[in-house]
Amino acid sequence: MSQRTAVTTGRPGRPRMSDVVYERLQEFLLDGQIQPGERIRVDELSRRLGVSQTPVRESLNRLEAEDLVTKTHLIGYSATPKLTPQRFEDLFEARFLIEPYCSGLAAGRHRGDEVEQLAQIAAEMRARYQAGTMSYGAFARADAEFHEAVIGATGNSYFGEIFAKLHCHLQLFRLLRDSRVTEDALDEHDLIVTAIRERDTQSADRAMHAHLTASRTRLRTAFEAAPADQRSGPETESGSKP
Repeated sequence: MSQRTAVTTGRPGRPRMSDVVYERLQEFLLDGQIQPGERIRVDELSRRLGVSQTPVRESLNRLEAEDLVTKTHLIGYSATPKLTPQRFEDLFEARFLIEPYCSGLAAGRHRGDEVEQLAQIAAEMRARYQAGTMSYGAFARADAEFHEAVIGATGNSYFGEIFAKLHCHLQLFRLLRDSRVTEDALDEHDLIVTAIRERDTQSADRAMHAHLTASRTRLRTAFEAAPADQRSGPETESGSKP
C-alpha cells in the first residue's frame, strides 16, 4: 500500500469524507490491493488517501462490522482471511434457503416502483461494466444492492435484516476476480428481473435458485488452485468466523 491516491469530495452536497474513504477502502479489500490477512496501518492509509486519520478509522470500524477487517488489541487492524471452503458452502446453504423464496415473494408482492428500481440497478450494472467504467469493488457493491433490493421488494423487513448479517457479497467477491463471473451474473439478473416484473412467483424462485447455483459453481474454482492446507485447514484457532 505505497501508492498515494488522493480522495476529494468536490463541491458541497457530495458524500461525506468518511463515506468516500469507506468506499475506497472497501474497494482496496475487494480488489486485492489490501490482501487477506494483511496488517492495515492507519497512518499509511491516511497518507495514501490524502486525508486525516479520523475518516480512515471511522471507515475501518464500519468495515469491521462487515467482517472485512478485524481489530486486535495492541496490534491494530488487519484484513480478515478469505472464506474457507467450509464457510463458503455454509454461506450458500443459507442463501439457498433465503433468496429464492424471497424472489418468489417479491414477484407476488412488489409495487411497480420496486421492480423498476431492480431493473435500473441491473441496467446500470451492465452499462458501466460493458463500458469498462466500473471497478471490481463497485461491481460487488452494485451486486449486493441488487440482491438487497430483491429482498426489500418482499415488504418483510426481517428478511432484509437476516440477509444483511451474512455480508455475503463482500466476502464472496474477494474469492475470485474473473470477468466471466460478472458477465454471467448480468444475464442471470435480467432473468430474475423479468420474472419478478411479470409476477411469476415460480419463475422468480427458479431464476434466483439458478443464479445462486451458477454463482456457487463459478466461485468454487477459487479453491481449486489453493494449497491443500488452505483447502482443508480449520478456519481459525479460536473458531471465530473469518
